[in-house]
Amino acid sequence: MQLDLKNNTLDFLVSYFIQHFNDLDRIEVDERVISEIQRMNRAGRSELYHRLFEMAQLNVAEVESAELLNWMYNCFLIINKYGFRFHNVYFSPGHDIKKTISQILYDAEHTVDLCVFTITDPDLTNHIINCQQRGVKIRIITDDEKSTARGSAIWEMAHSGILVKTDNSRFHMHNKFGIIDNRIALTGSFNWTLTATRHNNENLLATSNVDIVNQYQAEFNRLWQKMHELTDID
Repeated sequence: MQLDLKNNTLDFLVSYFIQHFNDLDRIEVDERVISEIQRMNRAGRSELYHRLFEMAQLNVAEVESAELLNWMYNCFLIINKYGFRFHNVYFSPGHDIKKTISQILYDAEHTVDLCVFTITDPDLTNHIINCQQRGVKIRIITDDEKSTARGSAIWEMAHSGILVKTDNSRFHMHNKFGIIDNRIALTGSFNWTLTATRHNNENLLATSNVDIVNQYQAEFNRLWQKMHELTDID
């Protein structure tokens, strides 16, 4: 098959699939291929499907139709198998919510944007700070009154270099959502506190749905522009 490269990750994946035109159903998929597919959101996977279909169209006159269809079928099987999808609902009391948030923070690679009413749980606080220490960009929006309440971890995180903003209002910034690496959105009633884990009836939805993620990211960015920087942390 002829190869018309255009850019980066898509080029690598398309090239890999073409190089293995005759044995995709028999080979052990390369770890980098798995990793690149897992990083893709729905839009990225759609573009990959489109590129593979384009390659099939370009070569339809040179390759037997049955072979071409079999190749596309195996390409799509691999993408579907390793494509990142994450849709789960969790409840408390119990540790399911906290374990899920902890794991997602542990796996974060680029950005963590949190818009949370209050953060007091020391374990979740440490996970957030660890993200920042390994180079993940952290932004936090929280309620101004809760930021100074007993047990609040906001100042500890601000002292560690994490960017924090508050509403500076007589009303509450009562949101509880987060966006990780612009591919997972977390939302629900769950406050990031020990009480919420141990005693409260709470819920958390975690999803990679690209439309939902984008809407939460847009709302976070809008709020970030209007909120006030946390000051006097020395």
